[in-house]
Amino acid sequence: MSTKWLFRLLSFGVFGVLTVADVFFFRKNLPVFLGVLGVIFIEAILLLVLYRRLVKPHMAMLIGMDLIREQDFSSRLRRSKSRETNRIIDTFNRMIAEQRKERVVAQEKNHFLELLLEASAQGVIILNFDEQISSINRVGAQLLGVENSADIIGKTFAQINTEFAAVLSSLQQGNEQVVRTFGHSLYRCMRSSFVDRGFSRPFILIEEMTHELMRIEKESYERIIRMMAHEVNNSMSGISVTLGVVAEVLEKSNLPETADVLQAVQASSERSRRMAAFIANLAAVVRIPLPTLSEVSLSKLLRSVDAFSRIECRNRNIDLVLSLPQNDITLRADGIQMEQALNNIVKNAYESIGQNGEIKISVTENPLTISVADNGPGISPSVREKLFTPFFTTKSTGQGVGLTLIREVLLNHHFRFSLSTSEGWTTFSIYCQAENSKFA
Repeated sequence: MSTKWLFRLLSFGVFGVLTVADVFFFRKNLPVFLGVLGVIFIEAILLLVLYRRLVKPHMAMLIGMDLIREQDFSSRLRRSKSRETNRIIDTFNRMIAEQRKERVVAQEKNHFLELLLEASAQGVIILNFDEQISSINRVGAQLLGVENSADIIGKTFAQINTEFAAVLSSLQQGNEQVVRTFGHSLYRCMRSSFVDRGFSRPFILIEEMTHELMRIEKESYERIIRMMAHEVNNSMSGISVTLGVVAEVLEKSNLPETADVLQAVQASSERSRRMAAFIANLAAVVRIPLPTLSEVSLSKLLRSVDAFSRIECRNRNIDLVLSLPQNDITLRADGIQMEQALNNIVKNAYESIGQNGEIKISVTENPLTISVADNGPGISPSVREKLFTPFFTTKSTGQGVGLTLIREVLLNHHFRFSLSTSEGWTTFSIYCQAENSKFA
């Protein structure tokens, strides 16, 4: 029973007893009757004062508790005529005002942190106490290969079937690990924690290192190649001229004893020509200009690549299959550079097969992806880690220029790419960003 009803019952009881007593003395003793009537009047005034001083403050406290329970920090209690009640009401209103102010500040800070996390170039993944993902920003979701971050909220890394998720699940508290994804991208992952309600909650920061490392790497090999090209070209030009003159003299002499010398001179001249071509190939990678972007028909681009490679594939008894989308797609890119990169990708595919195989060139939409797949011998995991290292090659006579050129062209276009082997097919995939393409 509430305090209000208890006070009412008490008042009714007191007034009832006094009224019965007053009625009893009405006829027998008029002075006593008047005295009891005065007591009833005084008692009514005292009960009214007591109600204002005790019950109304109590009721104000109950109303305030209801407002707090309902998380209503916008309402205020109205002041009354009671000084004691007003003290409670004023204290409550000040507390509510402070709570509302702190809540607004907290909401603004949380909103700012959410915007900061979304705008951050780092991937941020916050876990709950059960190692489930409770919050993740846009970059973190992209790294896990998820378009909608809401799809993985409440899941553990073990429930997300991606290579990157498997690496993050094995990351220990306080540890850092460098992870390579998509064949060329490098990320530094760090696991730490913060205190939430007295308990330690883990979170993971993922920082991209690709562009900075590649910039340093490119500056290093460009400097070396320029120095090599300068020194070798200066030397080889003089050597080639000298060998040519010696070869002409030996040919005109037509002496039997100089035949072996002439062959050696001719072999040295050919070797010099190959060295000059080798240096020229390296210098070509350094001289790749930034792409000149324009509207390029993807179907026309891939048909050109198909026509360029079809004769070589036919000579090797390799089926070259080109699958184009029904609706043409306009790609914003440098058509010449993209054609050169795609020709190199197809060339690597048929050289990997050797003889008797199949190459498939295809396009998928949403997201736009260009794929070149071959059923050659495939790529081992150890080789895959080094594939996009500048000038790395698995061919005995190769220079590693092809993949380096492909990498530079695609990175300059801001296209992600990967090269992997699965179920007997090795696939080079180019992931074209949505802002760089449009459907016709």
